[in-house]
Amino acid sequence: MTISRREFTKTTALAAAAMAIPNINFGKAEETLILGHDKFKYKIVKNWGVDNLLKTPVKDCHEMVQDSKKRLIFCTTETKNNIIIIDKSGKAITSWGHDFPGIHGLSLSNQNGEESLFITDTEKKEVYKTTLDGKVLMTLKYPYESQVYNDPTKVNFVPTETAIAPNGDIYVADGYGSSYILVYDAMGKFKNIFGGKDAQGEDKLIEAHGVCVDTRDKNNPRIIATSRKECGFKYYTMEGKLISTHYFKGSFLCRPVIKGENLFFPVIWSEYDESGKSPAWHSQTGYYIVLDKNNKLISAPGVDKLEYENGILKHMHQSVKVKGTFKHCHDLCIDDEESVYIPQWESEKMFPLKLERV
Repeated sequence: MTISRREFTKTTALAAAAMAIPNINFGKAEETLILGHDKFKYKIVKNWGVDNLLKTPVKDCHEMVQDSKKRLIFCTTETKNNIIIIDKSGKAITSWGHDFPGIHGLSLSNQNGEESLFITDTEKKEVYKTTLDGKVLMTLKYPYESQVYNDPTKVNFVPTETAIAPNGDIYVADGYGSSYILVYDAMGKFKNIFGGKDAQGEDKLIEAHGVCVDTRDKNNPRIIATSRKECGFKYYTMEGKLISTHYFKGSFLCRPVIKGENLFFPVIWSEYDESGKSPAWHSQTGYYIVLDKNNKLISAPGVDKLEYENGILKHMHQSVKVKGTFKHCHDLCIDDEESVYIPQWESEKMFPLKLERV
């Protein structure tokens, strides 16, 4: 039997993709590895999405959302298809986008039943509002009007994420620049600024990587901003006044995600470098955490035990059971069936992980 050049190329590429599938130690063949604690336990769906790798290639996978049609939308720095839309079974539906080489943040807004995406690009250093099929509706550029960023040689702007308030206000996290949270109205007019790595006291944010609007208390909406290099997150009023701070030693938190009454955080790294102050960037030591409505830790899938000393949570470490699979957990998306999807930075060109709740 002869084989055409095209068939040979396809077969070779499929074999390469199969070899790239993350490995995980599932123990005995008949056993299923269960991750997590208390009522938040999960199992990994093996090889989810891998069949799409040829048609919709990926590089870094940074963030993911689910729209009202229950489709999963995630971003990748692969400019052949910056945005990939997929169903829950892992089948690719469509893709678009060639102009976002540094695509990083992806948020979904639903204003009066009309859905849109907010994209941050850390190479272009801009924020874009788009339709779900890729039409750019608004661009937020360098924020001179804040009067803080007037000298770009001293104050850098590298937006990492956005969050949209019920009234349409846009909160932009300048996570890789100067760690401010900038506030715009729904039309893109600048309103406010708070945080910042040069601020004094607890108000400051050091690597304000993620932001979200917490509306679990309908009468008291608040802003959650991560201070990743401090291994914590901070609550602010909608106007930017600090309310409280929360730290998890060794857990470098990325994006805050709310589902029901619970607050989730992906942890991109959990180990320090030799200085004991900065993260070990390429340690591949991620996991994610689940907090209750009172911000008490109740589960950490990817960690074996939750240990306390004198009532204080000890430094958590990634379990050897997920080493090589949980690499750099950059975001998570919880779908309508409470499955969790984890996009990963330096994902080795793999689709996000899928974990089903058990």
